[in-house]
Amino acid sequence: MTLAELYYYDVNGYLLIENAIEPDYLAYLNERLDSWEEKALQDFHALPKSANPEVRYDDILNQEPSLLDLVVNPKVLPYIGEMVDRPRLKSTWVTFKWNGGRTVAHSNHTPSVTHNFYHFNGRIHHNLFQVFYAMRDINPGEGGLQVIPGSHKANYPSPPDDALQEMYIEIPMKAGSVLLFTHDMRHGSFNTTDNVRRTIIFTYCPGVIANSFGGDTLYQSLFEDAPEGSWLKYLLRTPNGFLETYPKPECMPEATMK
Repeated sequence: MTLAELYYYDVNGYLLIENAIEPDYLAYLNERLDSWEEKALQDFHALPKSANPEVRYDDILNQEPSLLDLVVNPKVLPYIGEMVDRPRLKSTWVTFKWNGGRTVAHSNHTPSVTHNFYHFNGRIHHNLFQVFYAMRDINPGEGGLQVIPGSHKANYPSPPDDALQEMYIEIPMKAGSVLLFTHDMRHGSFNTTDNVRRTIIFTYCPGVIANSFGGDTLYQSLFEDAPEGSWLKYLLRTPNGFLETYPKPECMPEATMK
């Protein structure tokens, strides 16, 4: 990361990277996600009329192998390596958000527990690093992430959200771009249009932190199939407590995604 990127991220809590997915791979992924969106629409229609117009499929990586190259996206991996200690993949999901679909604003930031969140001590440290891919253009009003920049460093608990509305900004994204952000920044989203927001979200954490769901062996089969000595195998390893379960590669990959 450049000094400018580090400063921008540290102050704001996020960084937008354009063209993070190569066009051919983006087109291929969207073809694969078309069937998921059809399924999502069917699943949504089966919900009560009062349901939030959003469908999310957790653990998408084990269900959709086409996403595997995103785990070690060479345009994102250096940022993970820079800002997460001994990183590993924690969770993956895909979301489809229709008109009225909302994610209530939230964050992990708890100022009274200083070791549980993003901090700076000679370098940036995360406990939960979000990698948020836009698979289609997300224009204003289409469910782009709404954030309060810098809120990951707040020294006071967050007041009720209706008192904070003027502090939020919405981040439009182009298809194939990625938004990197700390989960300790206050964030949410709301789609007010008839366009379906399609996103893929990966989260990374230090190796000592457990998976969000699925237990320690969530990625075991993918781990076993990954090439020896690769970043893919390292990021798919099991949570390690204070003992590493697989050696960290020495160099970042240079190959582009397929």
